[in-house]
Amino acid sequence: MLKQSLVLAASLLSISSYALADAERWFEVEIYIFERQGNAFEEMTNNPANMNKRQPIDMISPLFNTDITGASIGLEGCTAQQWLENADKCNQQLSSAQVSSPSTIPASIGAATPQYAKEGESTVLLAPSQAQFDDMISTLSKEPGHKSLLHMTWQQSMQPRHRATPIRLYAGDDFSERYGKDGYLIDHQVAASDIPQFNFDYGLGNSETKAPIWQLEGAINIYLNHYLYVETALTLHEEGTKIPPQIDRYKDTETVMSSTPVPYLFNIWMAQNKRVISDEIHYFDHPNMGMLLQIRKMTQPNEMSQEALEQLGVFVDSPSKLDDNSGLEAKTVNDSVY
Repeated sequence: MLKQSLVLAASLLSISSYALADAERWFEVEIYIFERQGNAFEEMTNNPANMNKRQPIDMISPLFNTDITGASIGLEGCTAQQWLENADKCNQQLSSAQVSSPSTIPASIGAATPQYAKEGESTVLLAPSQAQFDDMISTLSKEPGHKSLLHMTWQQSMQPRHRATPIRLYAGDDFSERYGKDGYLIDHQVAASDIPQFNFDYGLGNSETKAPIWQLEGAINIYLNHYLYVETALTLHEEGTKIPPQIDRYKDTETVMSSTPVPYLFNIWMAQNKRVISDEIHYFDHPNMGMLLQIRKMTQPNEMSQEALEQLGVFVDSPSKLDDNSGLEAKTVNDSVY
């Protein structure tokens, strides 16, 4: 009887250990998004993406945005972890603030110094020096019509789809000073009664403050369900010309097209969902843009020694938080899955 009890206790302890080990599976993610200039625009009427509706984690805004009201009302910008833990509160804070954004976001996004994930965090933006796509980007940049849009690397704890949080992505020029939400020039707006209007405020608060219209914007959702899966919901805004529609007010059912094309900001969507394999480089194709993605196995944060972190150029303030077995060799995620 005692022997059976000991066996049962050992089994339960083993199961608990495996469950705890599966709670956090960290991976390193690198993406490179580029535009193919010169191809005909593939515009769709409606966004085809079926993206996770959770509030996305934003690692880019803290690098560039300035809260011009925060100092006066005591607000502090939310970190990526705070967005994950209390998105509603962060969104409410964002709604009450006036945020000053630059007119252009560079293609290369990264932390100022090398970083490494810590247990309990959600995502960690890495420095450009920790990226591995530089040679491929150099080769691709020589192709005609190639234009870099966004290159960034981060580490994140992978979750099942129902718990995964998307990552917000945006870069390039802000077109909001020239174009309205309907795609037409602000000084050449089509009458509101002529074109159906949609709400694109995205909960950014004060309606008098124009939300940026970035050249590239959207989100990527990566989740783990034994295998790794990637969902993309990206929009490329590209300048072109279009003949605006006009409604014949005497014939409600008949649309008469103007014969004169006017400047227009096209919405080009790339929405894909595919299973990927860790450490392999995957290519997401589209007539007007492309994306390279690699999800790399990494040493788990609780298995990193202080010496290993320092070799990467990462210096921590609290060495006591590191695993006691700091002299052990670094381990990576089990190769038998993903």
